[in-house]
Amino acid sequence: MAVRMATKQYFTTNSNSNNIIVVVLYFTILVLNSGDAGTLNENYGRYIGSFKGLAHGVRGTVYAVDENTLYVRGFFYDGIGPTAYFWAGKSSRISPDGFTIPYPEDYPAMEPPPLQTHNNSNIILRLPAGKRIKDIKWLSVWCRRFTVNFGEVFIPSTLDPPKPRILPEFKRFAHGLRSGNISILDARTFYIPNLHYDGLGPDAYFFVGNGSEPSPYGVKVPNEVGSLEPLKGYQGEDIEIQLPRSLTMHSIDWLAVWCVQYTHNFGHVNIPDDLDVPPALGQTKLTVSSDVAGGGQSKPKKKPPPQFQFPWMFGFRSYPSVGLPPAGSGDD
Repeated sequence: MAVRMATKQYFTTNSNSNNIIVVVLYFTILVLNSGDAGTLNENYGRYIGSFKGLAHGVRGTVYAVDENTLYVRGFFYDGIGPTAYFWAGKSSRISPDGFTIPYPEDYPAMEPPPLQTHNNSNIILRLPAGKRIKDIKWLSVWCRRFTVNFGEVFIPSTLDPPKPRILPEFKRFAHGLRSGNISILDARTFYIPNLHYDGLGPDAYFFVGNGSEPSPYGVKVPNEVGSLEPLKGYQGEDIEIQLPRSLTMHSIDWLAVWCVQYTHNFGHVNIPDDLDVPPALGQTKLTVSSDVAGGGQSKPKKKPPPQFQFPWMFGFRSYPSVGLPPAGSGDD
């Protein structure tokens, strides 16, 4: 926390010409902190460790994205093993007593194909239904035919994966704006349940920025269907919206419904400073249907609210955002 607040103070007391120094320091801190198991990397998740390669060139760095999802960054494998899969279990040693983690996740058949050649790939692994990271002790690249372990990483028993965060509802200032408690699902995604807004603001948008209160110095956020048209009405819809790729929850202080033309705040919620939420690696998908809600916006499907609750602490910060290569790419 001290490092984060010091970075904020540096930004606010120095000229823009010095910002490059802050960016370098920020990246240095991330690199230095990424080597200890359990350390949170805001871009990739909770650090678990690196694969210990035993055969076929297996290597890569493993992070916990959330309680059900792993991220393997910079994964290498020569693809020569006949039936190699990502394999996990809870025994004290790597063994046949485990289960396959399907990859690719969207493979249409019942059984995913054996792993192909990977050269510096970034991979999202979702555990099968009912499995959680806290229930496993290791991840392996495992040949099922010959029961051979090509590479392994052990998961610390004390590992606490990042979790979504529940915030208060929107403050109610104008145009009937109200909602249920807003959740941060990952570093770029808000879940806003039971959203009401009369749609009569002439130039209203979802809006984010820095400072203790909303101001004109912010950035528009696309609505639940990715549009930057002025907001229409909502009558109790549950929606998800995602920040532009240049921003994360760690670089903003508030989310508002804001009228740009009249610089009017219809309502907002503050973003806590002590976030420990999943990174935005593409694992959270916006869910909408083809139905049309009031005012012409696509109506999101109703879904149960996330089941979690944590205390929060409000604060302000301004950090450089860090771009990510898409999962499954070979970019580093």
